[in-house]
Amino acid sequence: MNAAKYPTYLLVLLSVLISPVAWSDPYSKLPDMGEAIDRDITTQEELIMGQGFYKALRQQATLIENPMLNFYIQSLGQRLASASGWQAYPFHFSIIKDDEINAFAAPGGYISLFSGLILRTENENELTGVMAHEMAHVTQRHIARMIVGRGSIDLTTLAAVAAALVIGAASGSPDAGMAAASLGMAGVMQQQINFTRENEYEADRIGIKILADANFDPRGMVSFFDKLGRQEGDGFYAHNELLRTHPVTTNRIAEASNRANLERPGKILNTPDYAYAKATLAAELAAQPIISASVLAKTDNKNTPAVNRYAYALLLARAGQGQQALDILRTLYDKNPENLWIGIALADTQRQVRQDQAAGQTLQKQLTYYPDHPVLSLKLAQLWMEDDPERAYQFLRQALRNAPHSDALLGALAEAAARSNRPVEHHEALGMYFLAQQRLPEALSEFETARAMTQQSSQGGEAIARQRLDAQIKLVETQILAARERKKEQRH
Repeated sequence: MNAAKYPTYLLVLLSVLISPVAWSDPYSKLPDMGEAIDRDITTQEELIMGQGFYKALRQQATLIENPMLNFYIQSLGQRLASASGWQAYPFHFSIIKDDEINAFAAPGGYISLFSGLILRTENENELTGVMAHEMAHVTQRHIARMIVGRGSIDLTTLAAVAAALVIGAASGSPDAGMAAASLGMAGVMQQQINFTRENEYEADRIGIKILADANFDPRGMVSFFDKLGRQEGDGFYAHNELLRTHPVTTNRIAEASNRANLERPGKILNTPDYAYAKATLAAELAAQPIISASVLAKTDNKNTPAVNRYAYALLLARAGQGQQALDILRTLYDKNPENLWIGIALADTQRQVRQDQAAGQTLQKQLTYYPDHPVLSLKLAQLWMEDDPERAYQFLRQALRNAPHSDALLGALAEAAARSNRPVEHHEALGMYFLAQQRLPEALSEFETARAMTQQSSQGGEAIARQRLDAQIKLVETQILAARERKKEQRH
């Protein structure tokens, strides 16, 4: 890991996984969950800060937009969230396109995994181990406690930190990111570091419990810690003083190992999706897909494991060899008709070689196995969009009843409404899309435009649309006002 790429205080501030040193009785100083944290910062305020953070992150970072990868990560997260018992607000997971081994939690349940981390996990238990650890930072309100202790850290600072997290990568100058993040923060670093040391042990403990209750093997968290610890000897911390002096120690690994062995569930449920998700991510990130494909070609045959042939086909498709990819995927699909990853890859490749009718049949067959699946719904609507936008529009409206906050489906609905000459619905759907991404001014503008378009009509449907739009406008205005009031309070 090129540790100089991101400032050390960002990793501390945003609860990075790779952290601190152990001491005797590490749990003795853990905060009592009954203390007065709620009188200082509410979960609603956390959510507002998290929304601001995520908005800045989307503007600055390159996020993985593959719908199947995002669906998989979110599904794992929801399984863990159900086991955590956390109900204050939902968790949201994203994948940052970056080779770093890193992950962090932000206020409001926004958790980001770096693609480099996912690719370096060896099984689903390691991946969920990282996720559960970061979720524990949220459920134990570690960042809220830090903000209370460091009253100067507000929404504006968090947004700046989010930007600084990726400025170095985007500009090619890590100094730019360092300068942006360090403003006003240098004087409180030692207190933040000490604060985080305690929280890391609590995040280990709570994360292990979440993993066990969700029927994952909590030893996956331990094996990943151990992997990080071994990298210390390879110069992993050479350019990062904080991480060099506070590594993942054998004592912390031992503590986590003991707890994992005690909590390990009798029945461990891993999904076959992990291998396909990892193969999909690797293929999407391959810098030279034709070279990566040529490596796999040396071992490819009909006896090769299905996931390896799947990866080979994805690389071929990315390299522009769609027909060869299609031949492999058809063979795989005939043997594994219920495999969602193979089915979607087949449909995508059929579209690539202009076999749209066949792609539609593939997707509709997959829907018989996975009714209302949001990714299948999105792919099918996109297929119909150009030739039959009205059909796509009606289909997407139905799909959104099962996934009302899917920004991908909302964006597609906005496009379908525009193509089918539904201007009011277009602007309303676009407003919902911006709202899902916490782009509040843009959402308000679109809702107001849609509302104005209903003014001249006396039809019953338009009257209902006006009432609905009025409610949406009021909701967004309330959120914008709350953000402004919080900024105003923090200035004083």
